[in-house]
Amino acid sequence: MRHDAKAFAPNHETRLRKKQKSGNGIVSGNGFLRAAARLCLFVFVWVIIVISQIKKEKAIEQQIGRFERSARRRLRRLASISPRLGDLIISFPAAAYVIATNSVDPDAAGEAVRRVKEGCSLQEVAKPLGIPMWLKRVPPEAFSGNPSAFPDGEKFARSIAGRIPKNPEDACHWLSWVCFASQAADEEFALWIASEKPPFTQQLPSGRVPLRPLAVFAWYSRHSRSLAHELMEKPWQPSMRFSTAMSAMQGWLDRVAGLFKPQRPRRGPGRYSRRPSGGLRMVPLRTGPQLREEGRIMNHCVGDYVQQVATGECLIFSVRDGVDHIATMEIRHHAHRNGYSINQLQGPSNRRPSEAVRIFARNWVDQFSVDPTLAMQTNSEEFTLKPAQWQELWQPYTAAKGGAGFELKPANLEALLAEADALRLAT
Repeated sequence: MRHDAKAFAPNHETRLRKKQKSGNGIVSGNGFLRAAARLCLFVFVWVIIVISQIKKEKAIEQQIGRFERSARRRLRRLASISPRLGDLIISFPAAAYVIATNSVDPDAAGEAVRRVKEGCSLQEVAKPLGIPMWLKRVPPEAFSGNPSAFPDGEKFARSIAGRIPKNPEDACHWLSWVCFASQAADEEFALWIASEKPPFTQQLPSGRVPLRPLAVFAWYSRHSRSLAHELMEKPWQPSMRFSTAMSAMQGWLDRVAGLFKPQRPRRGPGRYSRRPSGGLRMVPLRTGPQLREEGRIMNHCVGDYVQQVATGECLIFSVRDGVDHIATMEIRHHAHRNGYSINQLQGPSNRRPSEAVRIFARNWVDQFSVDPTLAMQTNSEEFTLKPAQWQELWQPYTAAKGGAGFELKPANLEALLAEADALRLAT
């Protein structure tokens, strides 16, 4: 049977059209899959970006929480200005703190912000702020109040990195000590303080750094052509331990105080050459040298009361007749009496004072029973300052570091001695 080729044509064309339709379906399916893949990739990247942003914001907030409370709102406002300023809070806490707290000139802070936004290096950001790069390693806990001038010598910057405390809670006091040491003495003394990390065992008053006596001692140790240096038995050296330096400084201050002790007038050779009595008076004993001198003259243990006096646990007075030491009095606060009263009154070698001295002491305490600290503020006449000698002693230091706290006043010498006691008792 013979078949015509044309008879098969319709069937062949039909099959070809079906095949083309099937192919178009595959093409359409692949396009959908590719579009879906692109959408999934976009969503995935978007989720990653959002998660990263959330993590970054959380990290910035955690970093801000490490700063002092008063600066946190300003730091959050700074971070909201630009993402790069948020990054600065993490990468350079000192720079962010200085900008946020307006610790520098507004123009300088504005220039630093502009450099941060433009993506400049941290070194370029630090220049208008006037802060050294070693601060980049200091944790946020170290910054409080209005920052002091930071040491920025080349040797200091090279050596300080390994001396930053690992415990962030120690950083605030540590930075205060280092900055004060640099200002009051020099950068080598500041490096020594940074390494020694004075072992303060008692909480110090807020904002107080009682390093001034030790800093002055260290400064004069390196300036040999001075009266103050001549009074030193063992000058400060960077190789000294902290306790050794404290002992050397205490001895030096005792000798400084000795320069201004009033001379005890001598009795004349005649039988009736007694000194006229100046009348009984109270002299407050505020410092370690004063207490130790009283103990030496009176031959008793009042020199061991330095800590109690420094902490306010008790008040010590010397009862004198003119320049003669008659008795030593300790008074303490008694809650049940709502005031102060005599705890002990001892004469030389702990002997019982005369009745006249006991009456005088009781009457005197009655005047100040509510607040005897007022009596502690009166001039004790413990030191007699000689202007020429005072000038010779302190002029080299005040010329280099400023004269604040070294004016010709007995109270300034007593303050220096009291700070030395506070430093000794806190370590």
